[in-house]
Amino acid sequence: METAAIEMETKRIYRDSIFRAYFREPENFVQLCNAVTGLNLTADQVTENTVDDVIFSNPRNDVSFNAGNASFVFFEHQSTKNLNMPLRMLFYLSMLYRSIVPEDLIYKGNEIYLPAPRFFVFYNGRETFPEESTLKLSTAFSMPADIELNVHVYNVNYNKNFELLRGCRPIHDYSFFIDQVEINKRAGMTLEESVLKAMKTCIELGIMKDFLNAHKWEVFEVLSLVWNEEDAHKSYYAQGLEQGREEGREESKFEMIKNLLLAKTPMKYIIQASGLSKEEILKIVAENNRVI
Repeated sequence: METAAIEMETKRIYRDSIFRAYFREPENFVQLCNAVTGLNLTADQVTENTVDDVIFSNPRNDVSFNAGNASFVFFEHQSTKNLNMPLRMLFYLSMLYRSIVPEDLIYKGNEIYLPAPRFFVFYNGRETFPEESTLKLSTAFSMPADIELNVHVYNVNYNKNFELLRGCRPIHDYSFFIDQVEINKRAGMTLEESVLKAMKTCIELGIMKDFLNAHKWEVFEVLSLVWNEEDAHKSYYAQGLEQGREEGREESKFEMIKNLLLAKTPMKYIIQASGLSKEEILKIVAENNRVI
């Protein structure tokens, strides 16, 4: 694959991956769910039912939850236009119903209770797209059919949908983060430089702070699609060095060391970033009683 194509794919992946990881956290999901559905759920009233449970792989659907006892709510992120989302949502819904309904019950006479589905897409690509719109499955048919599925699409670019972004902090913060990346890209930075600076800016402003601190290394894993191994290690090292200088507490130092080790960063870089000897690094790890 050509470098430009890889970078384009990586750009799509990092947006999708961050969206999935951020909105698979129940509190963030609930706030966005309430904003677009008018429900008044709390985090303890929802249960995730997303097909795949791996944050940065390629799950069949992005995010879905049982919303209370009455409905399924599906969230999908899109950075390019896709008018086939109603069909995709139909596939997701079918898979989910099949997973919760015992097959023998569909042949019995009693009606089966099914949670009512709601479908939402959040778009933040560059193409022109309305702030709010609805995609319908029926437009794919060449003649009238006895089935319909509506997908509600929200344009969540940072200069769009001010009412939604003002009313829902998680989608505002996600939109702000992506916008910062794009601003940095337009200033001539590479994608990895743009993401790194956007993460630093957002953490300093308290935007997605806890999430970014917890998942910054997974973001780097996504970006590594366009990094060679040595460049990736150097970037991990640079981030670790900055964090090591700013955070002097032992717990913070342990987190830095842990993340560098998980990233398979050579020990010589960890020693330089932390200012510690190899023996001291291993001692800190052992004292925290955690397995790397």
